[in-house]
Amino acid sequence: MTHAKTAVVIVFIAMLLALMLSYASLMSTVERARDDTQRVLDGYCIEKAAIIFNSIKNGHNQMASDVYTDEFMTKIAAELGLTLTGNTATHQSGSNIIFRYTNPLTANLNSDTLSLTTEFEVVIPVSFAGRNLTDLRIPLKVESVYVLKYD
Repeated sequence: MTHAKTAVVIVFIAMLLALMLSYASLMSTVERARDDTQRVLDGYCIEKAAIIFNSIKNGHNQMASDVYTDEFMTKIAAELGLTLTGNTATHQSGSNIIFRYTNPLTANLNSDTLSLTTEFEVVIPVSFAGRNLTDLRIPLKVESVYVLKYD
């Protein structure tokens, strides 16, 4: 009887350890997705800030026509190695992780501060014994701010 209790305790500890390692791996994937998106958005903000700022300031808001959104989506797909289909980008490594950009790029102008924001969802399939049980959806929001400096 004591061997059975020992076996149950060992199996329980092993399952708990596996769960903790899975959680750590999941959080690492989410953090990497957010950090990579932040890096691309910061670069895009620096590259296009003056043009977007002047466009909004002059009343010709091209953000509404998705001109900059399409450029941003192309840039994020190229830099992160994603396959782009509409507003959905998938990871090419075969891990079935999907990055769904629900609100690809919005711009807000407050006095001399331009704020670019993107919202996306990381969809990770949860599987057991080779079968997909459900999808884990994690919504994320990344913001980049540019303050216009006058010379």
